[in-house]
Amino acid sequence: MFIRTSDYSPGVMAKWGLSLLLPLCVYLGLPRGESLTSPMIAFLAVTLWAVAAWALNTLNEVAVGILLPILYILLCGVKQTVVFAPWLSEVAIISIGGFILGKIVQTTGLGGRIALGCVKAMGGSFAGALAGITISAAIVAPLVPSVMGKAAIFCAVAISLCDALDFKPKSREATVVLLASCLAVGSTKLAFLTGAGDLVMGMGLVDKIVGRSTTWMEYALLNFPPAMLYTAMSLGIVLLVLRTSVNRESLQSVAREKFAELGPMTDEQKRTLMLLCLAVTLLATDRLHHVSAGSVMVIIPAIAFMPGLALMDSKRLASVSFAPLFFIMGCMSIGAAGGYLKVTQWLAGLVLPLFSDAGATMASLYAYFVGVAVNFLLTPLAATSTLSAPIAELGVQMGLDPRLLYFSFQYGLDNLIFPYEYALYLYFFSFGYISFKDMALVMGVRILFAGLFVAFVAMPWWRMLG
Repeated sequence: MFIRTSDYSPGVMAKWGLSLLLPLCVYLGLPRGESLTSPMIAFLAVTLWAVAAWALNTLNEVAVGILLPILYILLCGVKQTVVFAPWLSEVAIISIGGFILGKIVQTTGLGGRIALGCVKAMGGSFAGALAGITISAAIVAPLVPSVMGKAAIFCAVAISLCDALDFKPKSREATVVLLASCLAVGSTKLAFLTGAGDLVMGMGLVDKIVGRSTTWMEYALLNFPPAMLYTAMSLGIVLLVLRTSVNRESLQSVAREKFAELGPMTDEQKRTLMLLCLAVTLLATDRLHHVSAGSVMVIIPAIAFMPGLALMDSKRLASVSFAPLFFIMGCMSIGAAGGYLKVTQWLAGLVLPLFSDAGATMASLYAYFVGVAVNFLLTPLAATSTLSAPIAELGVQMGLDPRLLYFSFQYGLDNLIFPYEYALYLYFFSFGYISFKDMALVMGVRILFAGLFVAFVAMPWWRMLG
């Protein structure tokens, strides 16, 4: 009487069986030896269970994130100080600050105003409206480190645009609007170190291999120009592959109407804008004041509580969901445990033959396609925590700046076919406005063009400045 019978449906039981059988097969099937020890195999089995749980939705992703460190301690012999070390990194405080800042931007309505303002400013064409959303995503990208926080803002704007223009769910027009908005959020995050929590985490792992610290501004100089070109290319692919015909006058009218409904900018939005400008200024001048990005992302939300600003209070803070932090830290424990058990070195040994005779161009392509391939099995956060260090080590062995291969790898993680591969795409897809067939076509074309872009456009730029 206390257990729901729906929890034991054939479909649910089959998913649970598969999520447990795969790790068991790995644990029992892999041969043990000097290069692959029993604790390493146990690590691979536990990690595969986590990936299967996320992919098949057998257990809440936050619950899996909480369990992972404990399982590594109990089953793999990893020290507690190792698996919980990520909590002492900047990722945790950047994530906390990002959640709070994202809530401020969302509740004050400033995010929606920026997005609709850019759409209105780009005129009445359909391509111009999507370009406006893309530009606004680029503006917001460094301000809200939470990718899902940005997704909530731009998905709401995209859906309201579809509803206002009577674009039916899964129609070609609705697919273009939602998919272009999703790609804008995903592509522009690559331009800034604070574009997403996984970038901060991965850069920290790579910096350990390099033996130096990459500042926010240095990262932006390396990645802003190629990321903006990549974003423009992504939008162009959507518009060219999924051609539509939308009435210019209708779109222009809707943009004006929606923006007019916002009314004049409120005092609260002005204070929020001032706070965001301060955040960007501090992040962009970190070389001068030597205040880390993590410290900035704690100081700025703290200032929001001060009298006179009053952008955050106990009621708003209570509405901020910090649950994803446990998912993020759980994913980071994968990299910490893998490094402790030397699994990352083992993985590097498997991939090394691909890179042995490769020059910089081919190495960037290999790193890119490793990212694309691993998307099918790992979330971008888990992939970043697991493979960033091995890829950086490969760069050192090849005599390249390891950061360049890491950047190529991150572009690979941004390219996928199935929505389940990345929570950002799953979020946009879950609203039912995107046709999977059209999305798969666009993403397939984008994978090919993005690989060429990384090898022949981005890599030369990185090598010139690196």
